[in-house]
Amino acid sequence: MKKIKILYLVSTLKKCGPINILYGIIKGLDQELFDITILCLSSEKKMSMKIQFENLGCRLINLNNSRLKGALKNKERVNKILSSNQIDVVHSHGLRADMINADLKSVCRFTTMHNFPGEDYVLQYGKIKGSIMANKHTKAIARIEYRIACSAYINEKFSRTYNLKSNCIKNGIVTGLFQNNLSHSKTDLRKALDLPLNKKVFLVSGSLIKRKEPETILKAFDQFNDNDAILVLIGGGKLENKLKSKYKSKRIIFKGVVTNVSDYLHACDYFISASSSEGLPNSVMESMYSGLPVVLSDIDSHREIVGPSYPFLFKTSSVSGLKKKLSLITKLDNTSLIKSNSALIISNFNAENMAKQYQKKYLDQCRSSEK
Repeated sequence: MKKIKILYLVSTLKKCGPINILYGIIKGLDQELFDITILCLSSEKKMSMKIQFENLGCRLINLNNSRLKGALKNKERVNKILSSNQIDVVHSHGLRADMINADLKSVCRFTTMHNFPGEDYVLQYGKIKGSIMANKHTKAIARIEYRIACSAYINEKFSRTYNLKSNCIKNGIVTGLFQNNLSHSKTDLRKALDLPLNKKVFLVSGSLIKRKEPETILKAFDQFNDNDAILVLIGGGKLENKLKSKYKSKRIIFKGVVTNVSDYLHACDYFISASSSEGLPNSVMESMYSGLPVVLSDIDSHREIVGPSYPFLFKTSSVSGLKKKLSLITKLDNTSLIKSNSALIISNFNAENMAKQYQKKYLDQCRSSEK
């Protein structure tokens, strides 16, 4: 059987949720059926996953264009690459990639909808700029034939708001990436990470941006009167300097951007997310799989993972609600919760199952287009 030539179109391979999902998709594809190329629009900088994708045997092409230069030249160059490589399928991820994919011809076109632009962009960039970006992205998505939503929530939201139909393939994590530290004790990891050995350690992982509501967490923890508990935040963002200046405490530790997230997951005791909007967050699934009880804002995407009756959900932006959940979770024996959370991720949110579903979509659509 002739291999199907897939080109994945992305801005860069900077490590983030959508690129982690792309890694899981490609890792799980049958290499006997697919020839894989990744096309990046801009040059790689810090936190790139380039080496990890090369280790999967992917062919990498980089246009090395700035956003301004790319706006003028990317479409022409992408079309030449499609033609010279006889690409069958283009699968785009993200705003810039989707806008190019929307105008391509003579290929089978896929996009994965990783977020709901009308929420995420407005929260991140402000009402005016965010609304303009959301409008552009939504129009581009509408012109791509095969739309994949990363969660049931995103699927329903696009359908209800824009009457855009899509298929749902839920995000999944590569569980093997979070097993490397099981041979190291929590004590050893805490020593290596310079974390207190005899404290209850809460972890926050992700960008310090408005949508993630880190200040809700910091306010709640500031009011959480437990001297045996500390809060560790990994990740950077626009709010980092402001928050570090405002919340100076021996109980609150800002670690900045790190490359060893798995180390922190195995070194800490609990995980918190206060996000007001998500697609289907990898950080929550990674934490649950790694054995951390999670305290989560009560939003659709979180409920889709843990279920609506999960006992440690709190109302979005509620400092008092989060504080109560922090107090409750530290008083309980969470052994059974840890086991059930890990089993839930293995059965419902693993990358192997996700990749199989994408593979079936590629094969079905390519076969139907040949008829």
